[in-house]
Amino acid sequence: MRILAFLVLGFGISLAGGGVYYISEFMEQQKVAPITTEYVTVLAASERLASGDLLQAGQLKYISIPRQAVPKGAYTSTTALFGDLGDRKRYIARSFEPGELILEGKLSNSSRNGDIPPDMRIVSIPINAVTGVSGFVSAGDRVDILMIRGEDGQLVSQVVLEDVLVYAVDQRSDTEGATPRTGRTATVMVKSRDAQLLTVAQGVGRLSLSLRGKDATGIEKSGRVTTKDLDDFVKPDAIPKNYIWIN
Repeated sequence: MRILAFLVLGFGISLAGGGVYYISEFMEQQKVAPITTEYVTVLAASERLASGDLLQAGQLKYISIPRQAVPKGAYTSTTALFGDLGDRKRYIARSFEPGELILEGKLSNSSRNGDIPPDMRIVSIPINAVTGVSGFVSAGDRVDILMIRGEDGQLVSQVVLEDVLVYAVDQRSDTEGATPRTGRTATVMVKSRDAQLLTVAQGVGRLSLSLRGKDATGIEKSGRVTTKDLDDFVKPDAIPKNYIWIN
């Protein structure tokens, strides 16, 4: 009996040891190689930068962020920002907070104080809460400009200009504040002939702004939309008999 007890004890110890061994091997196999994150140094504001000011190299600092987190338009060197000779002037189109990345979309090659490129013109358009997209349009945004007018007893809407830079809203060339702000005038930067086109369009019909997304690119050349285009959506026989029109 004593020999049998020793045999059982030995078998148990061997079984336990084998279990520990296989568990340790399993855990080793389950270990995942550490993930290495590649970091990139990009330029950021070292202080608050106000809209309209000339950007200076001394107002910048380098910070490291994961490569996959680098947004489009970020700068990895002052050479890319100011040119090989450092003589390229860059103006702040939209303000920066300390530590905020310097992005191409928030900079301009011209000053807000009137240093407009020779081939560009500044034109103001009257807007309201509806035509100005309820205050969501601000300086630095890109918009399409639409015109609606009457023609042969029906309304006609068409795109006058696409991908236009908003220079200011109500003389504000900044975007401070998170609350949407409804303006009365939107000032845009366009080519000389387009400035004439907008002036004529204001006399013909009512202009509205259509805010473009940050990633929207290219010109779509949209056609006209008239009242007749709504016929497929609103038909007399499709309106319920008990429908009440509210004017």
